[in-house]
Amino acid sequence: MIATKKKILIADPQILNQATLIGTLQPDYHVVTAKSAEEVLKKLKTTSVDMVLLEATLSDGDGFDLCRKLKSAQQTSAIPVIFITALNTVAAEAKAFEVGAVDYITKPFNAPTVRARIKNHLKFCDAINELQRLNHLALDANPNTGLPGNNSIMAELTRVLDEGATVTVIYADLDNFKVYNDLYGFAMGDEVIVFTANLIRVSLHVNGCGDSFLGHIGGDDFVFIVPAEKCSAVAAEIISRIDKGIREFYSAEDLERGYVVATDRGGQDKAYNFVSLSLGAIDLTTRKLSTPHEIIDICTETKKAAKARQGSNLFLDARQSH
Repeated sequence: MIATKKKILIADPQILNQATLIGTLQPDYHVVTAKSAEEVLKKLKTTSVDMVLLEATLSDGDGFDLCRKLKSAQQTSAIPVIFITALNTVAAEAKAFEVGAVDYITKPFNAPTVRARIKNHLKFCDAINELQRLNHLALDANPNTGLPGNNSIMAELTRVLDEGATVTVIYADLDNFKVYNDLYGFAMGDEVIVFTANLIRVSLHVNGCGDSFLGHIGGDDFVFIVPAEKCSAVAAEIISRIDKGIREFYSAEDLERGYVVATDRGGQDKAYNFVSLSLGAIDLTTRKLSTPHEIIDICTETKKAAKARQGSNLFLDARQSH
């Protein structure tokens, strides 16, 4: 993934002070500026920033009050605030930390030191955000596979839609899995589910998609998201691996026969093929959708189409938006 520059908002009423900070921060960061508390609040309603550099004295009031407002509002509470100010008193510094600032730097400042402190605070915030993300995934994780669950799946689908990502969403569902569970028991069924999760992981890595999202809806259903151009290769890898590997979960007798025999709902013995995997997919570069539920609905359709075919296969939605 391409790293994007962090965006920093400089709030200072003096143009010369703004220019000095801009010279210190560029070209490492995107910089936006404001002269007043009112302007800061307006910009933060429409612009996402990673940090605010704040003068204690603004053209329309007190930087400390502004910091307190930022920290009390849900939309801006997580944005780190550093005071860079001409107000050089112990009381002012104490007040800055009291209202939620992460650092206090007095003017005139040393540019390399300011850059280092900003970089360290941004790295710390990234680390905190990553820990929160991992904690959320852990709370939402499927207990059998450890993969992200439904809430995380919906959040990821929302993200790729919002970003206009050039990806394909794939819904994977095991075929004849209930028959397998009935014959071999739930413990063996759980092993097949974990095996399926692991082979999808491996197939993503083999095709250079190791950082792609993989979620577990529940039961024997999975959702994963790959770069659109990787869809066919990843699907082929998954199909090859499951068709070979699934044989390890059957008895020698069933393997020799080439199918299993189970009682259907009518009480009659019936032959069933071995477990396979149906993949239903939607390419978001050809279909312009607006909600995660639309993606799930289309993936459910394509998965049903894949299950109507014999054995493991991929069914990709070929319709295009007009």
